[in-house]
Amino acid sequence: MDVTLLGPQRRTAAARAAVRDLMPAGPIAAVSAGWQERESETDELNDVLGGRMRNLELYRRWQQLITADPEYGAAERGLHQQLDEQQEMYALRLGPALAAIEAVGRRNKVPEVRIEAEVDALRTLQDLDHWHLSRVGDIRTRFYAGIRIGERPGMVRQRAELAALVDECAGLIITGGHVGVLLQLLHVFGLVALIKPPVITWSAGAMALSERVVLFHDHGPSGRRRPEVFAEGLGAYSGVLPFPHPRHRLRLTEPEKMKILARRFAPRRCLLLTDGVRVDLRDGQPLPAGARWINTEGMVVSEGTDG
Repeated sequence: MDVTLLGPQRRTAAARAAVRDLMPAGPIAAVSAGWQERESETDELNDVLGGRMRNLELYRRWQQLITADPEYGAAERGLHQQLDEQQEMYALRLGPALAAIEAVGRRNKVPEVRIEAEVDALRTLQDLDHWHLSRVGDIRTRFYAGIRIGERPGMVRQRAELAALVDECAGLIITGGHVGVLLQLLHVFGLVALIKPPVITWSAGAMALSERVVLFHDHGPSGRRRPEVFAEGLGAYSGVLPFPHPRHRLRLTEPEKMKILARRFAPRRCLLLTDGVRVDLRDGQPLPAGARWINTEGMVVSEGTDG
């Protein structure tokens, strides 16, 4: 699917230009559920969209459903408890796996031995990521099957309303915020079946639409958060994993750490979404010239250059 990824929207020039190019006329559906309680605070976003916004209000709809359907609300709370515990178990195992591969990389007494050890340590790390994603997928599958979410009367009505709203719009915008909440609500309301080009997204929205959601923050307020997979994304585009705010959240000046990151998620490229960046992903086409990503040597390179 054709998707346009933007850097974080501290300044709105890139979003305004993308909207002018891709959605020149007609109403525009907007998802700002990642903002949670601030979902309705959309004056600035509506201005960026030329006053043409149709807020899908996924978070408000979700809160209404939980209140009106106590059985569903209880099931959601149980789901979150399971997912939180699974993430914690994964994080406990992830720390030693990453520490091992970093320690192996620092040894160079016999390079050929180190190389073999690095390959095996990387495979162990990738297997751990796969185990976690598989477990998260199983937990979600059991939840949706058990609660029969697509058959619940309130959800049937909400999904029908959303389908009608999206159908009359000229495009779709998905903003940032809390990626876990955003991803959950995109799943709950079946937005994956409604998404069609043109789509413009940034920050948490770009992460949720990717094949795999990766959480990361090397410089977080509570200390370093090693990159960890969170869940499968909606898979609206392929071949790259987005990393918003990379200058503030990644140790880009430490090639050894970036090399592990790039090799861990290969063949997908770790795409850097800095402020003001626009990356138009077109189905079956290479990355556009100028797109910046981390190569398997841990260096930041731009598409279309010799790097």
